[in-house]
Amino acid sequence: MEQNQILTGYQVSLREVQEKDLPLLRQWRNDTEIRQFMVSQTEITEEQQSAWFRKVSRDPSQQHFMISYKDQDIGSVNIQSRELGKPLSQAKIIEPGLYIGEAKYRNNIIAFSPTLLINDYCFESLKCQKLVAKVKSNNQAALNYNLKLGYQIVKPGDLIEISLNFDDYQRDSKALKALLSRTPRKHRE
Repeated sequence: MEQNQILTGYQVSLREVQEKDLPLLRQWRNDTEIRQFMVSQTEITEEQQSAWFRKVSRDPSQQHFMISYKDQDIGSVNIQSRELGKPLSQAKIIEPGLYIGEAKYRNNIIAFSPTLLINDYCFESLKCQKLVAKVKSNNQAALNYNLKLGYQIVKPGDLIEISLNFDDYQRDSKALKALLSRTPRKHRE
């Protein structure tokens, strides 16, 4: 992906994380409602956030994006190669991750938009064969969300591994894509 390229679709846009985004990302990441579903649940410091950013900014095996809806940053989505040493551009298996930082969008249909957009990017632009993710077993909302998109449970446990191929994704996301691709009506005041 070109530096600072923006992905748009399904009423949202994704832009690469920049240094100016770090305070907001850290605020979201340290929020108890989000952190409880992370593998690492410790709060992160400003120094840790800066070190993380320096590392991921140079790493071709991963990308991190800010999610914007109606010109407001509402969350973060990332992808990384699941194949050691392979950049995203050559990866056949990619692991996506997402969180919605703004609480009012967490249980809203718009929460599907960044996932659809990043999945399209992974399958259509990066040409990966499969997406894999891990969901904590106490995060039923995320598990149900992913199953609606066509993911299958591969390995149950405390950390549930799920997998998605292109055909299942195309079949199971068709209705959501159609709904979220419609132009929203303007409300009369």
